[in-house]
Amino acid sequence: MKKRSFTLFSILIILSLIFAIPVSAKEKNEGGLRPGEIVTFEQKIPVNVVFIGYDKNDIERQAFLDTLPATYAPIVRYPPFYGIPGRDMGLKFNFEYNLSFKNAEFSRKFFNYMKGIGVSGDPTFFQTAYNDQVNNVLDVNGPVLYIDAPSVENYLSKNLGNPKGYTVVFVNWYSRPDFRFHVYTKTDEADPDTGYNFGAERPSRKMIAWGGSNSRLWFYDLSAGPEAWTNNWNVDNLDLDGNGFEDYRMPPIWEYSSGGFRDPSALSNDLGLVTRFVGINLLFTSSPLYDPLVTAPEAGGDKIIHVNMLEDDPASLGTDWINMAEVRSRFTKFEPYYGWQTNLVDFNPIDTNAQRAFRIATDLLPEDDCWNDYFTTFAEFFCYFDQNRTAYIPDYNDADYVAGVYAFNTTADNLGSQSGLLGFADDNWVDGTQSYIFEFDTEDYRSSGYGFSITTIHEAGHHFGLSHPHDGYDSEYGFDYGPGDDFYFAWSGDESNTIMHYMDLSTDFGQFDQDNMYRYEMAGYLNWSNELLGSILADPNAKSVKKISNGLTNTRIKPWIVSTVGSTSTPPAMRAAPTRSFRRPPVSLAYPLHP
Repeated sequence: MKKRSFTLFSILIILSLIFAIPVSAKEKNEGGLRPGEIVTFEQKIPVNVVFIGYDKNDIERQAFLDTLPATYAPIVRYPPFYGIPGRDMGLKFNFEYNLSFKNAEFSRKFFNYMKGIGVSGDPTFFQTAYNDQVNNVLDVNGPVLYIDAPSVENYLSKNLGNPKGYTVVFVNWYSRPDFRFHVYTKTDEADPDTGYNFGAERPSRKMIAWGGSNSRLWFYDLSAGPEAWTNNWNVDNLDLDGNGFEDYRMPPIWEYSSGGFRDPSALSNDLGLVTRFVGINLLFTSSPLYDPLVTAPEAGGDKIIHVNMLEDDPASLGTDWINMAEVRSRFTKFEPYYGWQTNLVDFNPIDTNAQRAFRIATDLLPEDDCWNDYFTTFAEFFCYFDQNRTAYIPDYNDADYVAGVYAFNTTADNLGSQSGLLGFADDNWVDGTQSYIFEFDTEDYRSSGYGFSITTIHEAGHHFGLSHPHDGYDSEYGFDYGPGDDFYFAWSGDESNTIMHYMDLSTDFGQFDQDNMYRYEMAGYLNWSNELLGSILADPNAKSVKKISNGLTNTRIKPWIVSTVGSTSTPPAMRAAPTRSFRRPPVSLAYPLHP
């Protein structure tokens, strides 16, 4: 990572903003700076697991707990794709689990609430598709209830007593005599450019889980659905993609039965897998895709999102389908301790050299160019615009950090081999450091609901460090995974409030995004402070430095969010991935159209 010249005062100003999180008077911030050391900040994180509608005999407590991690140490995920470790994040989470079963009275009130807010309607397309399966154990009969997911999250958050830490709620309505087939919906946000409401219009956006809107809670209901997103409506085919491996997914609760899709004895383990590989690894304590500190501005600088609109379709204007004020407002809300700029330059029409590079990258122009050094034409996006950076990104203040975005307003035909791709946040093809953002929109895409704004926010979220909620890293096992094969069920992580999912139901960064980013930056800035202080103290003139009030005295923070109780330790070993001489973006990067 490129070294930056920070003043200690500037670092601590930002830290004082990060630490501005309300906390009870009994909680204290202990520890402090350790000049010259790389500190691992250890945090005890309570994880509450609440079962509603499940009998205690339904869950084998030890089998469930045996699936869960004791600790988590996040890594920067992308450098290992090149066989090298990322920067030591300086974080380690120690989990404290609390399992509870709600009593009959709580369950009665909760399910009455669900019935009260639910809207009756016909079974969804995918519930009907489940009925058409050969091996389904029952048919979903209408009318079914369409229940607002954020309202359920809010109800649970208020009525579970606001426990410390994070909460996973497992819901099972099916065992009760008042059971209604149901799905969850989120229909309160439309695409800001097209006005298309994915949550209202698409059967594939009817869900079984949700969380992270205004709480640190995520609920998961196997008595809902069946649904499209995790394909748990399909109980006939084990291998959905035909690659020879089972795509492991959790079926509806009634399929955990003799003759059903899953043996009943697997339920405890399955819910444990969801808790670990979705709730903990992907939502509550995730690893960043890219190093967030690479994009930190220097003292007095701003974070800048600079969009070059490359007009490759004479029949439309890309500038009609992007709202830069919307982009800026999302990031200002997400990281309010930085100054933000969002700027747009329209290349109308696209210049000849950029168009040539675009045609090469989409395999419509079979010519040699800089991509040859990387053995794949897809590299043309990166190498051309990197070599010609000064032609597209103007000089800003040296203290600013500039994220360069190349937005192609094009046609379906001109997308060539990249048809279906909305955008990706590329790396530098050397060591896994973020480089540029590339995104695409066409009239066909817009007729499906997609403008440029959401893609810009989503991909910039990756560029600044955030992962999808459906792919990530398991610290104790030491591997990166996405939603396929053994972890197909990881798609359920998308059923959470974040613009980083593929469901297009949220236009903002959620509670889990905020918690994770604040922890990444807290530990990073404190260790930069340690490095800077170590350099100062090593200087023979160190005694001449005047005392600086750091603004952190008596700061109160929730220890399971950003505790600074630190200890030096060796970071956990990471598996070595082979160096890749060429590759296409992994699922962590690409933002495709999703039906």
